[in-house]
Amino acid sequence: MHNSRLWLGALCASTMLSGTAQAEETIVLDPVIVTTTKDTSKLNQKTEVGSSLGLTLKETPATVNIVTQDEMQAQGLSDLIEVYNAIPGVMSGNNPGEPGMLSMRGFGRNSTGYLMDGVRTIDPVLMVRNYDSYHFERVEALKGPASVVSGTGALAGSINVVTRKPTLGEASREAFMSYGSYDSFRVGGSVNQPINDKTAVNATLTYGQTGGYIDDTDSEKLGFTSGVVTQATERLKLSASLDYFQDRFETAYYGTPLIPLAFAQDPSGEVSSANGYVLDKAIKYNNYNATDGLMKSSSIWLRTNAEYALSDSWTVNNELSYFSADRSWEDVDYYTFDVNTGLLNRDATIITHDHQFWADRFTISNDSTLAGKRNRFTAGLEYIATDFSSKRRFGTTTAVDPFNPVRGVMPTVNNVNYYYLQNYDSKVETFAVFAEDAFNLTPNWLTVVGLRYEDIDLTRDVANLVASTTSTFKRNYDSLSWRVGTVYDVNENVSLFAQYNQATMPLATLLLSNSSNSSFDLSTGTSVEVGTKSSFWDNRGVITVSLFQIEQDDILTRDPNNPALTVQGGSQRSRGIEFDVTLDITEQWTVGANAAFQKSEYTDLLDGGGNSLKGNRPYNVPSRTFNLNTAYTLESIPLTIGGGMRHAGSFYTNTANTIEVAGHTLFDASLAYQVGNGTLTLRGKNLTDEFYADWSGYSSTQVYVGEPRTFEMTYNLIF
Repeated sequence: MHNSRLWLGALCASTMLSGTAQAEETIVLDPVIVTTTKDTSKLNQKTEVGSSLGLTLKETPATVNIVTQDEMQAQGLSDLIEVYNAIPGVMSGNNPGEPGMLSMRGFGRNSTGYLMDGVRTIDPVLMVRNYDSYHFERVEALKGPASVVSGTGALAGSINVVTRKPTLGEASREAFMSYGSYDSFRVGGSVNQPINDKTAVNATLTYGQTGGYIDDTDSEKLGFTSGVVTQATERLKLSASLDYFQDRFETAYYGTPLIPLAFAQDPSGEVSSANGYVLDKAIKYNNYNATDGLMKSSSIWLRTNAEYALSDSWTVNNELSYFSADRSWEDVDYYTFDVNTGLLNRDATIITHDHQFWADRFTISNDSTLAGKRNRFTAGLEYIATDFSSKRRFGTTTAVDPFNPVRGVMPTVNNVNYYYLQNYDSKVETFAVFAEDAFNLTPNWLTVVGLRYEDIDLTRDVANLVASTTSTFKRNYDSLSWRVGTVYDVNENVSLFAQYNQATMPLATLLLSNSSNSSFDLSTGTSVEVGTKSSFWDNRGVITVSLFQIEQDDILTRDPNNPALTVQGGSQRSRGIEFDVTLDITEQWTVGANAAFQKSEYTDLLDGGGNSLKGNRPYNVPSRTFNLNTAYTLESIPLTIGGGMRHAGSFYTNTANTIEVAGHTLFDASLAYQVGNGTLTLRGKNLTDEFYADWSGYSSTQVYVGEPRTFEMTYNLIF
């Protein structure tokens, strides 16, 4: 992999020098007077995540937030976790088992759908990784239940990451190189090349590594995305993409354990708990993983698409996808403080994933008139076949001093060191039929309806190596979800929207379900949302405001007559308000801000002791988030001064709400100066060096300490 780093660095360096040499030529052109009309706004963008009808943001009766590649570069959002945290109402954290997991609109990690270029996956919790953001032309977030578009499981919304696409007509080349704190290094490039007037190809390649701000947590990532598009005939358009991602974490960081106040050497106020446990600054950068721990992942994703225009109004489309991934974890990842010994008891984990699926989605669409009014209609079929095998080993290893840990190595795999040794083989077949329609009652009034039915077949084999037994169970699930919405244009610049949704969601990860969970039905959720989208000040400003409520029923709770028994029947609810505004104050000065305020709570839930948790908030869900960014370009010199602020409110690490993590506010700043054909940017993050925690992981008594103050220098070249 280090050879890859040298090769990529040489490639980008030679590309940059080539671009600079070309820039030395002076070309004199005749003066041209250009008259432009300002784009009406981001509201006229089409989105893949909002519907299958090709609606614009303004036409979609729901909140859709988009972060573009230009915004990622301007704000220094180098990976997907940073991109997610820039979206209103979203908090994402670095859980090494699930890098890039997030909470949205008051719901936790397994409630958000995940798509790549509009292709959905089942069990997103197994799919997400923290990819380099340079590969994506935009990231879309559809808020609220998205089962009609994204299938079962997307109760809080869906994230669609859209890779860079080949474009016809114009060649382009880009490259970047970045170096920063903790020996962090990133390099990459992207090329778009038309072959002729009907065919184009593109490719994007990145490599990154960092020493990590936690002791001994080196990691590296490699990414490659590519695509080809051809207008084969006047009516037939073909495209394909091939993506490869790889990451490797040496002795990954699994969080900092909380310890009793009486044992702490430098206690902070960042965590408050009912039992007096605190987050100790004295151990904030300690690593308690085994010295030979390793987490790694590699995946390949192939997608093909054929679109054929049957007529001026009818189009058929078929999308075929194949995905394969290998993942493994060999880590000491659970740490529990023992008040009797003053040591951290540690658990060891070995997990492997062999994960494949293929999917085919066929749609037929019509855009014509009905009773003299415009009507857009799409109906389709989707089939996804998933194979998943996993080896799972859970055990214990030596305890360590939290202040001076002698970390040791991974324990040998046997029945003494590991109490849980099982192999899983899962197969899930999903068949779906769906339809959506957008009908203009008047030129200013649009109604949108959608319906989706899914049939899900689950088969699981579980081999218990300790008991030398094998069990097999099967389960079939039926899912029906629907939505109805409307958009009314008050005038050219202001529209009002409203929607009502019904969605379904598994109670546990399907591919990892056990026989007990498989006996439960899918939970159901409903949502209502109203809002407005508008442009103002001669289209220099765009604002979206929405009010929402999401309810989920039939979640797991305890039997009030026998709390030891888990049953369905619990419920939770989230209510809130979000806004997102961008404003071009002048041609040189831009400002963007977004905020979300939400009240998320269990409305019916019992714990194992039969105690009511009604009113408690789900874990890893803040009550508020706020983002502000601004950039000003000086007129006299090509220098842009940027600044940003990100705030997330407090959150809990458990459903009992006995451990609360304080909120945090981070400040960033940047200076970007044009050099040759590129831009040299100096950026500082967390400038106040705030000590904070931003996520809780496998254990409620482990939290992830956020990154301290960092600096980076980046050179971006476009030629």
